[in-house]
Amino acid sequence: MKGIQKAFARTPHMLSSKVGMTKKSTDPEFDDYSRRFESIEKATEKLLKDSKAYTEAVTNLFTNGAEFATHFAVIFHPLGSEYSLDSKHPDAQHTIANVDGYQAAIEDLKASVVPELELIDSRIVGPIKEFQNILKAIRKSITKREHKLTDFDRHNNSLTKLRDKREKTLNDEKNLFKLEQDFEIASTEYDYINTAMKNELPRFLVQATQFIDPLFHSFYYMQLNIFYLMLDKLNGFAEGKFEVTVPAAQIASDYEAQRSDALERIEALNITKRLISTARMVQSQRQGSGLVPPSSLGRSPSASTTGSRSPASSTFSKKPAPPPPSAAAPPPPYSPPAPSANFSLAAKKAPPPPPPLKPKPKPAVQYVVALYDFNAQADGDLDFKAGDRIEVVERTDSAEDWWTGRLNGQTGVFPGNYVQDT
Repeated sequence: MKGIQKAFARTPHMLSSKVGMTKKSTDPEFDDYSRRFESIEKATEKLLKDSKAYTEAVTNLFTNGAEFATHFAVIFHPLGSEYSLDSKHPDAQHTIANVDGYQAAIEDLKASVVPELELIDSRIVGPIKEFQNILKAIRKSITKREHKLTDFDRHNNSLTKLRDKREKTLNDEKNLFKLEQDFEIASTEYDYINTAMKNELPRFLVQATQFIDPLFHSFYYMQLNIFYLMLDKLNGFAEGKFEVTVPAAQIASDYEAQRSDALERIEALNITKRLISTARMVQSQRQGSGLVPPSSLGRSPSASTTGSRSPASSTFSKKPAPPPPSAAAPPPPYSPPAPSANFSLAAKKAPPPPPPLKPKPKPAVQYVVALYDFNAQADGDLDFKAGDRIEVVERTDSAEDWWTGRLNGQTGVFPGNYVQDT
């Protein structure tokens, strides 16, 4: 509570000093130490982020490399009904013979690098986090020094303003005595912490440099060790199998030469194109050849009515195809009724049927897009992630209410202020 009261008391002076209405004291020596301390804070934070990013990158490199080797080996393994795959594909004989060895080498390399990454976590990341805790404690002392400087300036400004007043009342004399006491206390506290910070900060800056430099050198040599380990393992696998001194440009040109027109031949295969329904393809071929008349109902005629099938034996007889709609028997000719029957037919004729009701138009489906993640808090809530497209089942005019929606086959309620209209 006392700290809050002091914060309220300092706020007017801090605002007026920012706009230049009141005087603010400066100490160039301490300001220089403060800038150097801030640079150490930023460098420490960057070193911690880079160390974590490097560890994650190397881990992902070997994880993806092991998965690539596994999938590559599966592609070049023969199927159950295939034998002597290398003789069947002589151009790929060298690759087929080495895919299993490559997979084993990558798995061995991954297992060898894991201890090195654990060293980075224990010898680099751990000490940096401990050093950051020390920096946070010093930052609190610097913030406290700033607060004491603010108290010193505001009491000094108030005291100077009251002293410069020409005609002082009795209350002014009482306030002057109180301000002198407050200024003396603020001046003592500020001088103490300012002197202590100017004496201790230079020593800390020297020790911090001596602490960070070994960390940086250790991190550098740990990276070199990982690179050397990768080079040694991969060279051991490639020895006697592959030429590792070939420049990158030649590798690319050799690949293009060996690939030839393989990509064009793959793209020309029907399996790589969009598949057409077999029934629709057969129907279009038969209609194009004139074997089957088009159906008036828009349906494809079945194979039992259109195709010609070879008999399984001499006794087999196939039913004839039904006639097309145009070959149906004509209706009997029209014969007018007798004159005496006109009246009875008119009397017995039913009234015309009522017109059919027009179907009511279905309301258009409305969708909204999630702005934030929402986790279900009770039964009946709808889970979603930011960016999901939700079908609105029921909604109100206010976005502060709970709406009903559907996502991935699940229906539930969700807050309307978590989404926006598409």
